[in-house]
Amino acid sequence: MTVEIAGRNQRVQRMRRLARDRDLRQAEGRYVVEGPMLVEQAIRAGLDLEQLLVPVSASREGIVAIAEAAGVPCGLVEDGIFDGITSTRSAQPAIAEVCEHHVDGADLTAGRGTLLVLAEVSDPGNAGTLVRTAEAFGVDGVVFAGGVDPYNPKVVRSAAGSTFRVPFAVASGNDVVPLVLTALTAAGYSCWATVPDGGGTPEEVPVDMPVALLLGNEPRGLSPEVVAACDGTLTVPTVGEVESLNVATAGAVLLSGLQQITGR
Repeated sequence: MTVEIAGRNQRVQRMRRLARDRDLRQAEGRYVVEGPMLVEQAIRAGLDLEQLLVPVSASREGIVAIAEAAGVPCGLVEDGIFDGITSTRSAQPAIAEVCEHHVDGADLTAGRGTLLVLAEVSDPGNAGTLVRTAEAFGVDGVVFAGGVDPYNPKVVRSAAGSTFRVPFAVASGNDVVPLVLTALTAAGYSCWATVPDGGGTPEEVPVDMPVALLLGNEPRGLSPEVVAACDGTLTVPTVGEVESLNVATAGAVLLSGLQQITGR
């Protein structure tokens, strides 16, 4: 059912807050998905959508019919009001409230497939791109170990729908990366740290056990303690005077290499 709602309506105010307030997202287990294409992908992925808001000018767009067919409550908002709801300067004509859908870490390790660990990765654009890359290269799951909120609107946009399809776990708290590493090791994973130089290549990673690739925080990388606790290190070789690669670029190269050796 689609109804027109006023700008001061609680549904509008709530959506605006969810787009900007990490604490509210965590407290209520809800987040926002922006743009008709991403909203449609969320529906196709079977996610639980609480509501969809669109500007009046887009009331005849296909996403409204798709949402209605899926039983999602739809609200029409005056165009000027809608522009102030979204987290982007150029608002796309759809924003949905979606229930969180991350999984327990044990669910990821039970599959015994390749995992990607984002160890305190803080840039939402990089994080989203890495989830998208993980899907492209057959990674079975992603662990957000500290760092950026995986439900940050920019993460969701940068992932281009991959966060709807790739299972991911969220770990937080003090010493979160060492704790995640310990859990992965206990689950029988071979853990490999990415370092700027001196590491090996994906061809050196054993294929007789599941693999977890750890990517570190953009300016700091992985701590020496975490690197030492891993089974080995990997580096993307470069030429010229480039000191290091962007974490998303390095992750893409290494995940591609791991896919080739695992045959997946």
